[in-house]
Amino acid sequence: MLRSKEEPLLLPKERFKIMFAVHWRGLLCVIVPILAIVVLLPLPAEPYQWTAYCLVVMAIFWVSECIPLPVTSFIPVIVFPLSGVSSTTDVCKAYVNDSVFMFLGSLILAYSVEQSGLHKRLAYCAIQAIGYSHVRLLTAMCIVTTFVSMWITNTAATTMMVPINFAVLKVFEEQKLLKIYETNKDGDKIASDITTCYFCTATYSATIGGIGTLVGTATNLVFKGLFITRFPDAPELLSFPKFSAFGVPYMIILDFFMLMYMLIVYVGVLRPKSETAKKSLISPEGMAAAQKAVESDYAKLGKLSFWEFMVIVLFGGAMVAFFCRSPQIFEGWGDAINDYFDLKDEKFVRDSALAALVAFMMFLFPSNLLFFRNCRAKYHEDFPKTRVPSVLNWKTLMAELPYSFTFLLGGGFALSDAARKTGLNEKIGEFLQALKGLPNIVVLLILIIFVVLITNIASNVAVCNVLTPISMQLAKEIGQNPLWYVIASGFSSSYCFMFPVGTPGNLVVQSAAKIPTQKMIKAGLGPTFTTIIVTWLAVYFYAPIVWPSLHSMPEWA
Repeated sequence: MLRSKEEPLLLPKERFKIMFAVHWRGLLCVIVPILAIVVLLPLPAEPYQWTAYCLVVMAIFWVSECIPLPVTSFIPVIVFPLSGVSSTTDVCKAYVNDSVFMFLGSLILAYSVEQSGLHKRLAYCAIQAIGYSHVRLLTAMCIVTTFVSMWITNTAATTMMVPINFAVLKVFEEQKLLKIYETNKDGDKIASDITTCYFCTATYSATIGGIGTLVGTATNLVFKGLFITRFPDAPELLSFPKFSAFGVPYMIILDFFMLMYMLIVYVGVLRPKSETAKKSLISPEGMAAAQKAVESDYAKLGKLSFWEFMVIVLFGGAMVAFFCRSPQIFEGWGDAINDYFDLKDEKFVRDSALAALVAFMMFLFPSNLLFFRNCRAKYHEDFPKTRVPSVLNWKTLMAELPYSFTFLLGGGFALSDAARKTGLNEKIGEFLQALKGLPNIVVLLILIIFVVLITNIASNVAVCNVLTPISMQLAKEIGQNPLWYVIASGFSSSYCFMFPVGTPGNLVVQSAAKIPTQKMIKAGLGPTFTTIIVTWLAVYFYAPIVWPSLHSMPEWA
């Protein structure tokens, strides 16, 4: 290629900048494993040093995403057997266990709601019931997204609200009450403030809703699995009922403060004389137009289908059965099985068995009643020509199911198990002795702030995988119940509000609504601050009510 005579030659520094901008991921893949060899010194390295080496490399790869997150999770399968840390069989067991099956089962159950379209019906019903002003619409959206996100993935709950938000905002724009997009200095279309408010409220509600139940988001199952791996002799402290007994009230408070911040900043609530409040006023004609649009979209859904009815029965039944397995308030069906077979292991039957059963039934039961036309058919043309589809479609599920995240869970479990067996946890604990003199309430605050800040710039699941084992060891070193610190770090790892990289939901709304990162940071600052404070108070004061043993160091620890 001929170079223009006017084009100056690039200096070495400039050439390096251009090369690094394009190939920085590849460079990290080479440089990080080489630099991390320092952890192995002096040679020959002990097993805990190889585990630390694996931890450092995986942590940097997970945070930078220089290679796909699930691929990073294969590193223990490579490093541990070759370095004598653990056998291949033992390492691979971490990738297929109760928590992984529970994660897969919860995803499969969630996709039944999406495939049937039941989640859209719930959203439209909530909007119709609450109203059509900005305050009412945002409140309705917050409630329905939070509720749906308790049962399906945060990303799916956020994605559900994208077309609904656009439909409502488009009506208001046609009435000349707002602008969906505005133009920046470069002439590019970007989301207006009110658009940013609607879409960020959706993804933030989904993030908060995920902490309400054990199956709400992957991080919940990750920190439960890490806790079980680290303390196999502990009783079932993170059961479905206990988890939700803490998570649901805590979730509602977080939602309230998040919504209030968005309403005050973007709608002018409590600031009636501000320019924001004046701009956000919606005329009666605008409300009527929005109502007409929502009712039109809802009418297109038609009556409740048999498919949706089956999802309600199976999915709703599964949620009730999760609570009733071993509620500890009364004898659950899991307790009855233990008594019948005279089993001494209280954790013999777990939620993963139920999730697998209901998922199996969703592939077995039909999504419509066309089969019964065979009973009434008199002529050849009266018989159905195709098979009756099941409640869940296997091909569609396989195309959409993010099963690669199971490797991410497994990699974290393998790392945690090796850190426990090789004594790495104790070595890390020696560096955490500096916090021993601080009051427990201060240490919890430091931990929560640290985890929330890190999870804003890295994958939630990856942050949970790395920091939860460290928090458990920190608790042991300063003489506190490890469960307390698991709850603090585990819940905190879900709260990515300011940056799009931490959670897929943020990426969904940023790409769909063209929200600049600066605007997302502004929208997320308030929820980040209120979440840190509410989490701190809830973990310190409310968690010991749900788990009374938190104030003592149990024998299993």
